[in-house]
Amino acid sequence: MTDSARVAPIELAVETAVDPAAAWVAISDPARIADWFTEASPLGPVGSLYTLDFGDGSVVTGRILEVEPGVRFVHTWRWEGADEAETTRVAWSVAAAPGGSRISLLHDGWAEAGLDAATRDDHAGYWAGYLEDLRDVLAG
Repeated sequence: MTDSARVAPIELAVETAVDPAAAWVAISDPARIADWFTEASPLGPVGSLYTLDFGDGSVVTGRILEVEPGVRFVHTWRWEGADEAETTRVAWSVAAAPGGSRISLLHDGWAEAGLDAATRDDHAGYWAGYLEDLRDVLAG
């Protein structure tokens, strides 16, 4: 077994006092995503292109794999210029929680992409910070 075959997915979540509909808008509407993350393309139907532009030359490109409006969407994740094989998968979901909602993120596919634990850990650190920003934005 290679090191990359042992790379665990990133699983993070934040709870917020906003209702699930508002939480969904925060992770799916480009204007709201820009408040806590980066410039995002509109969320289209399955198969459509999805991009995240960090404004410093760093761009993530992907395709929408699943969409259940108000509940979940999944897209591929590959840094622009990276080898096509280095594509991972990001899943966002929203669920009702006591007093508001829970927003969950799952970023997996590291082993399939041939990426190592250090790459996964870099992404985990960034994701943790972005989800804290999301929680703060939703708290007002």
